[in-house]
Amino acid sequence: MKNTNLKPFELISPKSERDNIKLGLSRIRNVLRELGNPCGNIPAIQIIGTNGKGSIAAFLESILFEAKKNFGVTTSPHLFDISERIRINKKNINKNDFEKIYRVIEEKFSKYELTPFEKIICCALNFFNSKQVELLILEAGLGGRLDATTAHQLRPIIAIGNIGLDHKEFLGDTIEKITIEKLAVIEKNSIVISCNQNSKVENLINNKIEEVGAEIIWKNSISDRYQLGLKGIFQKQNASVAIGAIEALNKLGFNIKEKHIYEGLKKTTWKGRLEIINYLNKKILVDCAHNLPAAKALSNERNNWVYEEEGIYWILGVQKQKDIYAILKILLKKNDHLLLVPVPNQPSWKLKELYEIKGIDLQQITEFETFELAIEYLFALKKWPLNLPVLTGSIFLVAEFMKFANKQKY
Repeated sequence: MKNTNLKPFELISPKSERDNIKLGLSRIRNVLRELGNPCGNIPAIQIIGTNGKGSIAAFLESILFEAKKNFGVTTSPHLFDISERIRINKKNINKNDFEKIYRVIEEKFSKYELTPFEKIICCALNFFNSKQVELLILEAGLGGRLDATTAHQLRPIIAIGNIGLDHKEFLGDTIEKITIEKLAVIEKNSIVISCNQNSKVENLINNKIEEVGAEIIWKNSISDRYQLGLKGIFQKQNASVAIGAIEALNKLGFNIKEKHIYEGLKKTTWKGRLEIINYLNKKILVDCAHNLPAAKALSNERNNWVYEEEGIYWILGVQKQKDIYAILKILLKKNDHLLLVPVPNQPSWKLKELYEIKGIDLQQITEFETFELAIEYLFALKKWPLNLPVLTGSIFLVAEFMKFANKQKY
């Protein structure tokens, strides 16, 4: 086994996980079979899509908790601690338990050369099996057809968030190719719930449903009678998909009541999504918008801000594999200021590289070596911006800033 001198959790840093992506199901299926097929008879809601998967999972988790169900959830990536990735009834797995399971899987099945994500999914299913959960929520990683969550065979409900362009290096360079990869998880008799998609994606979903003999439920944004714990107009679509998944669960006999749905949606939390952080008595809005669809959602949200035409200060860090041109074209408007920062510990876009891209107004951009220096720049202004500054572009940037801001309180 490689790198035996390292502790297991040091091997699943964000960079390690990204650098070791190898799509495919044969490796994890072999391991799950040797593990005795943990949770093999436990039904799962599998969540696929490009954006909104985490929010849909958070809504479902909150509703099921209100209904007092015994359920396991696995999501990715984590914001602060890897234990966030495996939860039972809203409680993170104990980190020591996680590490013990991870170590066993890594050492016992090293011949299969599982990826970090595959190891985490094996840990999750093994842990859920030991706690005898009655239901699983599996948030797919970047794919669908070859995603490790698809190795779990009992997935009667497929919840689909917004599908857009991201991870083109793995899934294909067009919306059609990406959609086909994700929709491959749909099987005969699947109950599929989707928010409204663009016309190409909707056609592909309908075609897949007809091809395999599944059921599709299209969901519009929820009505105003529901209160949502998550901010953002776009969350109304994610909440409606979650409600559709709960309705599908009831068809399977789970008996979740309307009061559980109402209270669950109202109490939902999900860190780092349109969240206001207080830093030294000043407020900064953070959002994990890390790709074009998420940037579009954030830009649409901006349209509802009272003084948005006065301009926004964006503290932006974008990983090198992301389409920064498309993100900037969506986010930047007249009177805006962009404070470009690196994503901590990740290959990131730099200002000198933007000179090679036509159509970007570089006069709006100031580069900083760290996000801390960009924050200092804001504090040096004569007055705090009329609109809250927005820190965005990467979940890793948001996580590091939130940890940094929290330290300043003590």
